[in-house]
Amino acid sequence: HSRTGDLISLTASVTRMSSVVKKPEGGNTDTGDHHNQKTEWPELVGKSVEEAKKVILQDKSEAQIVVLPVGTVVTMEYRIDRVRLFVDSLDKIAQVPRVG
Repeated sequence: HSRTGDLISLTASVTRMSSVVKKPEGGNTDTGDHHNQKTEWPELVGKSVEEAKKVILQDKSEAQIVVLPVGTVVTMEYRIDRVRLFVDSLDKIAQVPRVG
């Protein structure tokens, strides 16, 4: 690949990711690829990590759940099998959990 070709491929990938990431609030959105699986869980804000994991795994059994303190710097790659749980000092969900 040339550098220009790599840049074009990267731009195309980012464009595709942007169309997947920009979803309406509410969660049950269909990207066409994942059988209308839920992609975010606003109802879990303020809940315990264990409760959040249980609900997410009921909706998305293949989810790889990662628990992090709120404010943690994370990589920006989008993974359809990952859900990050950002927790406060009391281990309660501090931000809406989302696929990515």
